[in-house]
Amino acid sequence: MICGKQMTGQHTPLTSQYLFNGLVINPAYAGSRDALAANLTYRHQWAGLDGAPVTQIASIHAPVARRKVGLGLLLYNDKIGVSQETGLFSNYAYRVRFRNGKLSFGLGAGLTFLRSQWSTLAIQQTSDISFASDTRSAIRPNFSTGAFYYTKNWFVGVSAPFLIVHRYSVNNDGWKLSDSRGDLQPMLTGGYVFELSREVKLKPSTLVRYRTATGVQADLSTNLIYQDRIWLGASYRSGDAFVASLEVLPTPQWRLGYAYDLGMSKLRAAHFGSHEVMLQYEFGYRIRVKDPRSF
Repeated sequence: MICGKQMTGQHTPLTSQYLFNGLVINPAYAGSRDALAANLTYRHQWAGLDGAPVTQIASIHAPVARRKVGLGLLLYNDKIGVSQETGLFSNYAYRVRFRNGKLSFGLGAGLTFLRSQWSTLAIQQTSDISFASDTRSAIRPNFSTGAFYYTKNWFVGVSAPFLIVHRYSVNNDGWKLSDSRGDLQPMLTGGYVFELSREVKLKPSTLVRYRTATGVQADLSTNLIYQDRIWLGASYRSGDAFVASLEVLPTPQWRLGYAYDLGMSKLRAAHFGSHEVMLQYEFGYRIRVKDPRSF
């Protein structure tokens, strides 16, 4: 009771189907689908656990200016316990041809709306003034940056989705800019598509995050693709969960996806796993038989 210990937790929206909602992790992804692409994602993490993270994400992006520039918008809402964070980002990517693929450099800028509702907690000491009122809401600017290179068969990207991190200061009663390098979370992504036959492909991929406070966390994934319409996926998130996913493309424009995370951390006994659903539509899509997109 007289000892204290620092605890850390996730501070960026987490998704298992990150490859098709790329603006969440990298602004350079804008325009890479070569179509006006809209994506909706809903994630309920740790179902059955009170105060568990719930995330909604909406994004839209497209190539413009003779396809050299990609523009996008990202809106997300992330709720954990009594705290809620809502962000709106605009994304800009400049794309150039490089060797056999395209190299894209991206920048993102937006606003983050932060708030905490302490008064909704059920407490034993009702006279505790620390929980008598909600935290004053705050609107703060934020930025992101990244680079993304992709060819017909493989891709690699590096990014920092949140360059500015804010922490709530109890003593100063407000949100303050964090000057700790440990709060930054650079990410590295990569993947390759193997053509096993005319109808079957195999696509292994990875997402690696790094924080000074918690070290390296990696998503190791693989997808079996049948006729470019049915995707069966399996992933392992180090120290956290095994993930199974299914994606169906009833038409070249529509993509429906579901992912289930089977928790492997010490919290696994307190919840029933994590659920994530995704809906994507691409406007004005042209079917390219010789060069279908698999990421």
